[in-house]
Amino acid sequence: MSSTLTRLYQTKLALLATVVTVVGIALMLLAHWASGSTAGAWLENLPVMEVGSALFTTGLIAIFFEYIDQADAEARANQRLRKVLSEEAPAIRDAVVDGFAFAPESLTNVASKQTLDRIVENTLSIRLGDKELAADAYQDLREQIIGARQRWEDAHVAVALTPWAKGPAEGRGAMFVATIRWEYRFLPSSPVLRFSCVSDLDVYRELLADPTSAAEWYFPPVDDLDATSPEVFELVELTVNGKQQKIRRSVRKEGQVFTCNLGSEVKTDEVVTVSYTYRVLVQQHGHVLHLDLAQPTKDFRAELWYGDCGIRYMNVLDYLSGPRQPRHTHLSASDPSPSVEVAYEGWTFPKGGVAFVWVLEREMQEGSASSRQKKPVVRKARER
Repeated sequence: MSSTLTRLYQTKLALLATVVTVVGIALMLLAHWASGSTAGAWLENLPVMEVGSALFTTGLIAIFFEYIDQADAEARANQRLRKVLSEEAPAIRDAVVDGFAFAPESLTNVASKQTLDRIVENTLSIRLGDKELAADAYQDLREQIIGARQRWEDAHVAVALTPWAKGPAEGRGAMFVATIRWEYRFLPSSPVLRFSCVSDLDVYRELLADPTSAAEWYFPPVDDLDATSPEVFELVELTVNGKQQKIRRSVRKEGQVFTCNLGSEVKTDEVVTVSYTYRVLVQQHGHVLHLDLAQPTKDFRAELWYGDCGIRYMNVLDYLSGPRQPRHTHLSASDPSPSVEVAYEGWTFPKGGVAFVWVLEREMQEGSASSRQKKPVVRKARER
């Protein structure tokens, strides 16, 4: 059974043939009448007969032939199209592939996000030779990179450790004051930045997913100190594109929060350079200061100075997820300005970072004294 479009086309042809034929016959009759009548003599100067014959021939022969030859004409057209496609298919395929490879922005005009995900996943499975691995790897990449709320570039963090003068020199409550300064470029996802210090792990985990949270610090209560204490956490200053911004502090049940606006002149679609400095208390017997990279970061560098802190040795543990090895620099504790530095060029995935781990001088002395008091024990190895 013919389609509705085909039946409509045939009806139009039949109607057109009828109208053209009738008009052609009418013009020929008019020309015949004009030739034998004085009233129609003026029509002899017009090609009425020729036009009528042409319309009559067209309506009776040409359109009728098109009507009965339609099926064969469509078959011939389909055959020519299949031939052209079969001959030009490799060239068309190469043109499409080259267009997507060298002009990837054209993909966004013809494919949805779901289609793009399938294209990437299928391409990755071909490249890796493992479909399951490609699916899992791309899912992790999509969650960590595409789902990230921000991306940092040229991130630099500098840390200075000093003993806390208000607490005991050793034992429980002995603290270091860590002055931490961050600077990086990023595209803001919110006009407000928040810096929080809490003593509740559940609240701390919630802050990690907050897009307005720039820094989170967890401080377990020690004696009279908790997350609400001004000595535990303080945001000293914050600048955006070199301009200092006003800071507001608020105390809550679970801790304290410092809030800062990026400024009315900063737009959320413009990359800005933000730098901020905050001070925190770090327990000396904890032996570790941990710095997180919560966002995808390009070109990261971290350095720490620990002079006059009674630290015998400072070690750096990096877990920066990237294909290259980070660069480490050490100035030993005997140096006038002992410090450590770690730098990584290129992109790192989120949930990475560095940890500074120290050994105190007094712990080494206590360990040496304890070992001298003990008698040596000789054990004989048993060979098999």
